[in-house]
Amino acid sequence: MKKLFTALIFTLATTVWAGDFEDGLAAYNKGDFTTAASLLQTVAEEGFSTAQVILALMYEKGKGVPQDSAEAVHWYKLAAAQGNAYAQLSLGHVYSNGKGILPDYAEAVRWYKLAAEQGNK
Repeated sequence: MKKLFTALIFTLATTVWAGDFEDGLAAYNKGDFTTAASLLQTVAEEGFSTAQVILALMYEKGKGVPQDSAEAVHWYKLAAAQGNAYAQLSLGHVYSNGKGILPDYAEAVRWYKLAAEQGNK
């Protein structure tokens, strides 16, 4: 019974992620960045790394949210910690360029290496 309950919760959570994520991505692609940010924020807070990366990009560019480099770094770090190669590459850029944080070339190299190990160069 416990396995069934766990599977049901996982299925429901995945369905919610998929719906909010797909709706958020559709809003983003239509240029409705405010709606996209709202929907993606919910999914990102629940730990979905792809939503975290898109939200980071939105904060980096100021699309639908105030431009905030530190907030972008926050979301990139969460996604990168889960192994998201795009977030790792983005953090490498952030640390090498000092966007939202002080430049740290050793940290930049660390994130670049992690991204490269996954084929993202």
